[in-house]
Amino acid sequence: MVLIEAMAAGIPVVGTNVPGICDVIEDGVSGLLVDVAEPKAIAGAIEKIFSDSALRERLIEGGRRNVAEHYTWERVYPMYRELLELE
Repeated sequence: MVLIEAMAAGIPVVGTNVPGICDVIEDGVSGLLVDVAEPKAIAGAIEKIFSDSALRERLIEGGRRNVAEHYTWERVYPMYRELLELE
């Protein structure tokens, strides 16, 4: 949820390439993905976002678009109902 909330708020995100996170972040489009357990890669991705304003703006826009397309209440609510067996 934190990644989705950050993207909706216009914050560029960095995450590790593991299930769940890579389902939310499209590398280079809605955020940056790095290998797990690679602190230097995480630091490098953060530095890249800070130093490259065009990349930063592209990730912000891609993140907002991702949230608007995939995580609206209208799309998520039915999944919650099914998960909680309310139907």
